[in-house]
Amino acid sequence: MVYRQNQRSERVREMSRLRILAAARKLFARRGYAAATMRDIAKAANTSIGNLYFYFGHKDELMGAMLAEGREPVWAWVDQAASTVPPGPARLAISAYINLLRLLTIDRDLMRLFLTEGLPASLTQRAVEEHLGNLRAIFKENLPEYSEEHLELVLSTWSGASRRCAERFARGELGTDPLAVAEFLVRWNLKALGVEASEIEAAMAAAVRAVREGGFPLPPARKVRAARKRVRG
Repeated sequence: MVYRQNQRSERVREMSRLRILAAARKLFARRGYAAATMRDIAKAANTSIGNLYFYFGHKDELMGAMLAEGREPVWAWVDQAASTVPPGPARLAISAYINLLRLLTIDRDLMRLFLTEGLPASLTQRAVEEHLGNLRAIFKENLPEYSEEHLELVLSTWSGASRRCAERFARGELGTDPLAVAEFLVRWNLKALGVEASEIEAAMAAAVRAVREGGFPLPPARKVRAARKRVRG
């Protein structure tokens, strides 16, 4: 009986914690990170300020948890999807496509926060370093012919172009079609690496298939085909 009570208590605590994170995310999107206080977050989550501090010692810690818990499931999904194809362009395409679509759709509100709020430098730097570390590991696995020096150049140009496009998309400067933006970036980066056109086509097909089979909330197939047609010109 004690064991069951402990299990139930853990579930209750986890649900309370997730409710706080969800409420904070909505509040940040509506009011802005800087303007929202811990008391505002407690009120939005329908909990006490004491309970909020039980889970998160300060607002930056809460934001860090929000970023991590949004990122880690995506990385796990990428790893699983990429393992179904051989190392090389297809794995790179799957990783880039899934991460970009997530950033341009589900996590678009977080991107806006980074753009408009000027989050604490420590938070921003940590998020960037973790992203680059993950991307570096993917490149090492799929681009074994590159030296360490050249790999860092690839990392910088690939991530830089992707981030800039994501920022402009979040501002509404690149239209409203995340599929077209994500696919263009994947194709552009693979082409810059010298991947042959036929390999790029196969890699993109694998990426689109991985996203659909993974349950990502994409538009109907006809809209996907239309977006791909626009990308190819």
